[in-house]
Amino acid sequence: MLGIKTLFSGLMLFICCSCAYDNAEELYGERECPPGGISFTQVIHPVIRSNCAVSGCHVNGRQQPTLETYAQISANAARIRARTSNGTMPPPTSGLSLRQDEIDAIACWVDAGAPEN
Repeated sequence: MLGIKTLFSGLMLFICCSCAYDNAEELYGERECPPGGISFTQVIHPVIRSNCAVSGCHVNGRQQPTLETYAQISANAARIRARTSNGTMPPPTSGLSLRQDEIDAIACWVDAGAPEN
C-alpha cells in the first residue's frame, strides 16, 4: 500500500513536470526569424525608444529598469521579451501598443542572443 508521502511526492512530481516548457516555441509559439537576424540599431532600439523609454516610463530612472542604452536593454532582454510577448508591456493604460511584427522582432532579437548590431 502506498504511503501518503509517496503519493504526495508522486503528485508533486506530476504537477511540476506538467507545467514545464521545454523550449521557447512551446512557450511563445513558433515565429519566423529572418536569416540575417534583427538589427538592434535599426529595429529594436527605435521600438524601445518610442514605446518603452518614453517620458514617465523606462527613461531617466523613472520606472525600473531604465531602457535607454544598449547595455540596459540587453541586460533586460529576456524580461522585455516576456513582457512584450504576453502583452503586459507597454501597459494597456499607457495608450501605447506594439504591433505583432514588433513583438516578433523583439523575440527574434532576444533568441539570437540580443546582439549589438
